[in-house]
Amino acid sequence: MDLLWLPFSIATIVMYGLGQVFAKETRTFASSANLLMILGVNILVIWSVYWLLFNEPGAHSTMAWLQGIIAAALSGAAYITYYESLKHGKVSIVGTIAGAYAPWTVFLALVFLGETMSLGEAAGVVLVVAAMLIFTLATNGGASNGRRRIELVSILFAVLSLFFWGTSAAMAKGAITEIGNTDFIGVYALICPAMWAVYWLASTKAKFEMPKSNRWILQLSMIFLAAGGITYYLAIQNGNVSIVSPVTNLYPVLTIAVAKVRLRERLTTRQIIALAMLIVSVPLFSL
Repeated sequence: MDLLWLPFSIATIVMYGLGQVFAKETRTFASSANLLMILGVNILVIWSVYWLLFNEPGAHSTMAWLQGIIAAALSGAAYITYYESLKHGKVSIVGTIAGAYAPWTVFLALVFLGETMSLGEAAGVVLVVAAMLIFTLATNGGASNGRRRIELVSILFAVLSLFFWGTSAAMAKGAITEIGNTDFIGVYALICPAMWAVYWLASTKAKFEMPKSNRWILQLSMIFLAAGGITYYLAIQNGNVSIVSPVTNLYPVLTIAVAKVRLRERLTTRQIIALAMLIVSVPLFSL
C-alpha cells in the first residue's frame, strides 16, 4: 500500500503527456475559452460520476472545505493561464515550464505541511530555476521584436501556471487529508467548470465554437486531461506530495516525444540542455 501512489503517478504522466499534445494540436482551431468550456464539461461529468460512485458521507470542518475550494480555484486559474500560454508558444516549451511546479510545491510542503527538504531536493530546485532561465533566453534568440514580445507573454502565462499549480498541489494535499480525495474531486468538479464558464463569457461574449476539424482529437484530449486529474489526486492521497509532484512532472518528457512526431516541433540546443536539466532534477527531489 505504501507504493500505491506510484501506479497513479505513472497513469498521470501518460494522461497529461498525451492530453497536452492533443490540446496544442486543436488549439489553432478553437479559442482557449471554448476549449476550457469543453474541458469543464468533461470534468463536471466524469468527476461527478466518480464522486457519486465513491463518495462516503462524512462531516468536515468549514476550514477544510475552504482549503479544498481554494486549492481547486488555484488549479482552475492555472488552466486558464496555461491555455493562454499555448496561444503563441511551443507546447514543448510552455508545457515544460508550466509543468515544473514541483520545486514550489516542495517549498510549500516544507513550510506548511511539515515535510523536510533533502540536499537532493535543494539541488533539484536550483536545476529547475536555471533551466527556466535558459528556456527564456533561448526563446528570445533569433526572433523579431514583435515575436519576442509574444513569446515572452506566453512564458509569463506559463510561469503563472507553474505557481498556481504548485500552490494548488500543496493545498490539495492538506485538504485531501481532511475531507478525503473523493470529496475534494467533488469540490473541484463544481469550482473549476464555473470559473472557466466565467472566463468563457468574458472572452467570447457567450459565443461557443467547435473546431471544424480534429474534433475527435479534441475530445480525446479532454478525456485524457480529466482522467489524469483524478489519477493525480489519487496519487497525492496515497503518497507524499513532495514525491508525487516531481514524479508526475515527467509528463512533459512524454509530451515532447509525441510532439516531435505529431507536431514536428524543433528545440534549440539551449532548450535541449534546459530540458536535460529538468529531467536530471526530477529524481533529485526523491533523494
